[in-house]
Amino acid sequence: MKRYAFLSMVTFALFGCGGSDGGSDSSAQAAPSAIEGTIDSVSATTVTVNGYTYQATSASFQGQTFDQDMLTLEPNMMVKVSNQSRATNSSVELEPTFIGQIENINRLNSTFSIAGVNLKFPRLSTTIVNNDWVMVSSMPTANAGYKVLSVVKFLQDPLDGEMVAEGRVSALDMNSQSFKIGQSLKISFDPQIVEDKRTLADGMWVEVQGQYDESNGELISSRITIKTYNDFPNDGEIEGIVTWVAKDKSEFELNYRGRIAVRSTTEFDDGNKNNLIAGALVEVEIGNQGNAVYAKEIEFEDDFDFDIDWDKFEFEEEGFVTDIDSDNLSFTVNGKTIVADANTEYEDRIDFDSLNGECVDVEGIIIDSRHIAREISLEDDCNN
Repeated sequence: MKRYAFLSMVTFALFGCGGSDGGSDSSAQAAPSAIEGTIDSVSATTVTVNGYTYQATSASFQGQTFDQDMLTLEPNMMVKVSNQSRATNSSVELEPTFIGQIENINRLNSTFSIAGVNLKFPRLSTTIVNNDWVMVSSMPTANAGYKVLSVVKFLQDPLDGEMVAEGRVSALDMNSQSFKIGQSLKISFDPQIVEDKRTLADGMWVEVQGQYDESNGELISSRITIKTYNDFPNDGEIEGIVTWVAKDKSEFELNYRGRIAVRSTTEFDDGNKNNLIAGALVEVEIGNQGNAVYAKEIEFEDDFDFDIDWDKFEFEEEGFVTDIDSDNLSFTVNGKTIVADANTEYEDRIDFDSLNGECVDVEGIIIDSRHIAREISLEDDCNN
């Protein structure tokens, strides 16, 4: 991968320069109000994200700035570009999956680790060595994994010894004040440091910053941000992986972070509704109406290779609910234990407490061998 020198900081104030790269008139299209996606290309003065090019003038990340010798930006880094106040004054934030010290580099197997999380990236730069501080951008995979898109080196510790990790909350224990993200990283936390004092729950997607305690293999958090798409700007655009799709294609989940409705007015580019499957790489133009997030347009990308068969991590079960466990938000259907989480939706005016004995249809995903409900609806007859 070619490396590009860039500007001095990690979040860029930008000037919109163009449109999508889809057609001959794309340069005339107005840039979306916000874009979250990967960098297509960079130069000394511009950055292109999802086909839209911006002229860069300054940068920041979480309120912290970096001088021009701190970081070299590259294509495939995940960023968020916003342009809400006026067309000539935008900002772009880096959206790292990890910021931390790289360890256990094995160039033969293309593997490395950060905070004990094992990752794979065949194009790791030879200039990156163990204990370097790096930023990792990735997309989610089935079973709570990470598909690494880029690994970029900081020339020194960027966060005063703290690291950043992002992922899906699981194994939440409010008594021990701990949870897990990904498949292995343990997080300890004080509920008071969660942004807006929100209550954590299994299934939420979070960004955690804190000190990594290598001796105990846990990240001691100083900041936790719950990340959803509920407040994403209207007419914004998000690039990501479809992580679940309703059987009737009426809605889907993107990047494990939020659910997006498909309406009769939703347009499809380079595909159709039948292509909306788990594992698909898409760019979604978002509509935000009240509390409802819906897709105005879905564009399918063809450059994401499927390392995992996503079908193996989906399930549907129809039957009577038994063995309700309110403490663990679990229940049984046809002998199969199913759990609800923060992203489970209940149809037909039911909720978890009213499930016992009901005839239901449950659609869901499988993560770490756990069957997790995404949608629960009532059925008329479970005896057939």
